[in-house]
Amino acid sequence: MKKLLAIFLLLSFFSVNVFADEDEGYWPRSYFAGLGFGVVATRGDIGEFTLSGKTEDGEKETVHLPSMNIFILPDVFLGVNIGQFSLSANYNYWYFTNKLSGFPDNNVEEQVRIWRFGVEFVYNFFWPEYFQPGVGIGYTYTSLKTENSVFPADDSKDKTASELMGSSLALILDIRYYLTDNLILKPSLKVYESWFSNINTENAGTNELKHKIWQTFALVELAFIYQF
Repeated sequence: MKKLLAIFLLLSFFSVNVFADEDEGYWPRSYFAGLGFGVVATRGDIGEFTLSGKTEDGEKETVHLPSMNIFILPDVFLGVNIGQFSLSANYNYWYFTNKLSGFPDNNVEEQVRIWRFGVEFVYNFFWPEYFQPGVGIGYTYTSLKTENSVFPADDSKDKTASELMGSSLALILDIRYYLTDNLILKPSLKVYESWFSNINTENAGTNELKHKIWQTFALVELAFIYQF
């Protein structure tokens, strides 16, 4: 995953520098910052089963993953426009309460923290008009931490948190509507295909999963952008 991220960032950096070397009259540049809020619907392997492992002392423990379905996710981003192309770095961070999987009564709830960092590359049609539909791609690193989700085989010991770590590739569809020369309203739909390859627990450390956990996230977002 680190190699994939490095390749993506290298291509993004190369694109910015190639355009920067061109005549700025042909490739005009501007910068932007934005804040958005979205609703995420998700389906996949997370919450479909529990994970089993052993601590550094050889004791067994069971990880109950959250039964994820719908949650809210804010989006903070910075970027650059190069002609009809937009390149941005995005950061998401949020807490919510969710039920844990693997319990017959399905009533055990714990706090879940999700944070993601990614990059997005979008082509804006009809540039430089005030109405610009866009299509693009993105890459995101995701961390999903669930409190009190690791149950030791010895019931007398305390429960601890688990953290899933993985990556996503995204398809992005959005519309930029210029309210003024500087203020932009942007609704968007982003579909992330995610795979989680590593898990961390307090007593077992970070380990690679035997089988990847796949999850699809569909995000409907409304963002406000200030362009300068």
